[in-house]
Amino acid sequence: MLFSIALKLIVGLLGLLVVVRLLGKKAISEITPFDLIYTLVLGGILEESIYDDKVNIGHLLFALFLWATMIYIIERVVQKNEKINRWLKGEPSVLIRDGVLNLKEISGNHIEMEQLRTMLRQQQCFSLENAKHTVLENAGQISVLKKSEEDKVMSLMLVDQGRIQYRVLQTHELEKSWLMENLDKEGYTMLRDILYVEWSEEKGFYILTNDDVINTTYRIDG
Repeated sequence: MLFSIALKLIVGLLGLLVVVRLLGKKAISEITPFDLIYTLVLGGILEESIYDDKVNIGHLLFALFLWATMIYIIERVVQKNEKINRWLKGEPSVLIRDGVLNLKEISGNHIEMEQLRTMLRQQQCFSLENAKHTVLENAGQISVLKKSEEDKVMSLMLVDQGRIQYRVLQTHELEKSWLMENLDKEGYTMLRDILYVEWSEEKGFYILTNDDVINTTYRIDG
């Protein structure tokens, strides 16, 4: 029993090494969700076989060989066929173009505004206003071109999709009346027309309405 488990673990480890080799010399950050499926399924195969006495080493070897062969064939096909590559592994999405939000791509990738702000901050971009171009890569990380490398002002999101962020106001001891008065001064009287509002003491308000965004798909070649 113990010998069988040990043998399966050794074979499973070798199988994982084969899969990693087939994926090529990619950094972890460059592995796409489709690549991740390879290793997850292989891990599931190994997990099920270790403690199941009905699955012998021959079954495990056959499963690993078949899975590795399928991965190899798929990788070869996607390398030679760009359409299949895009269909299987996706393509980069332009979230912000020339400082304008692309709502279609943001919604299509199920990204909330606070998530987008978090991703920007991880790239040392602390305000949506300072993001000139933002691209969501296949592996899930974002590439950001900032309008200014000197702008390090931390902003607060006060309105998201027309909804006031009361928790943010409360945390920073701000009142709804203060927000509405300032929006009125900026010429925005209807909250439902406002898509996004961020504010900082240093730069004041940055306001986007539904007319300030784009709703289209941009394709990035390369």
